[in-house]
Amino acid sequence: MADKDKQKVVYGVHAVRPREICATQFVTVRLVDAEKYAKVMSNDPGVLAAAVTRYVMEVEGQRRAEALYVNGKRQQVPYVSNDRRITANGLAWLPTRRDDS
Repeated sequence: MADKDKQKVVYGVHAVRPREICATQFVTVRLVDAEKYAKVMSNDPGVLAAAVTRYVMEVEGQRRAEALYVNGKRQQVPYVSNDRRITANGLAWLPTRRDDS
């Protein structure tokens, strides 16, 4: 395990689209930059939300949700939209029998 004083923290941003969690599109060492990117991305066509995740490099299991943006507005994490179309940052979408029809 890395020495705590030498741990490198990075922030990744990815889009949440209908029935799809996209690959990380932006990585930075500054949370403020990740949040700015996510805020803009959350307004892109077809994007339901943009999520910011904190990672500690070279340390397994060291990731956590930092922020989620929907239509340019920061949401609490984990997040479920009122219409239940968006679940993100620690919440998983689980298919039901009705989803198969």
